[in-house]
Amino acid sequence: MSDYLDVLRHLTHQEGYALDADELDHTCAQHPDSVCALLSAAYIIAAADAQITALTAAANLLCTVHADDNADSVPSLRERLDRVADALTRALARRDNATARLRQECAALTNLDTGFITRPDASPRPADRTEDSASPTH
Repeated sequence: MSDYLDVLRHLTHQEGYALDADELDHTCAQHPDSVCALLSAAYIIAAADAQITALTAAANLLCTVHADDNADSVPSLRERLDRVADALTRALARRDNATARLRQECAALTNLDTGFITRPDASPRPADRTEDSASPTH
């Protein structure tokens, strides 16, 4: 499977969906806007995750330098840390928005019933079935 489908499969799985890559071409032919919106949301999440990782490492580095440095450089380090924190906040917001879009697109594609995106837990859980069978029928 290609890298982009691996990323998409991972992200949809995190949201409780299953992806059948064999249905991608067929679903894209029938619902191109929905598939493109799903891909767009997934890769905004992937990009935001990379940004969050890099910015977190930068913040940790600045905190380490801040703790080890002299008082003259502290204001400069704090300004840099503030800029990193602001960028991190923006990346987290982008990820949250894209995750909401991914969930929305997964639900829409599931409702189209193409088989590309499915909800594996759509059937009743065993505990639910046990309760149903335990209730008396009249």
